[in-house]
Amino acid sequence: MRGIVVAPVIACGLLGAMIPLAAPASATSCHSASCVPNVAKNVVNGTPCTPSPSFVFGMDAQNGTLICAASGVWMSTGPLTGEAENSLPCTTPGTTAQQRMAGDEWEVKVPGVPLLCSVASGVPRWAHFPPG
Repeated sequence: MRGIVVAPVIACGLLGAMIPLAAPASATSCHSASCVPNVAKNVVNGTPCTPSPSFVFGMDAQNGTLICAASGVWMSTGPLTGEAENSLPCTTPGTTAQQRMAGDEWEVKVPGVPLLCSVASGVPRWAHFPPG
């Protein structure tokens, strides 16, 4: 009886070793504005928008980056450089990015939270946009 159970386990192990595993979708990186999801197109600085905690970036006709401010209008902001993770190092203070997924096991996970490359303690790091 033991031989019958062992053979399928060994066969599954060998089969699994032969089938390459695909990389998870979250492993893909996005290092330009063109790959950031849900960016509004052809927005105009100073025109009304609907504020939200996520997916707030827009591009004007010249590909300048704007953000839908809490005041409900589109405002110019630093260039959108892709997706990033909060607290990780960044290279150019003033640039912006969109966080793929914000939150943890105690918070609701929210995609599309805006990040700003800011200098704190002498080191540029991605941080959530200041309120306001």
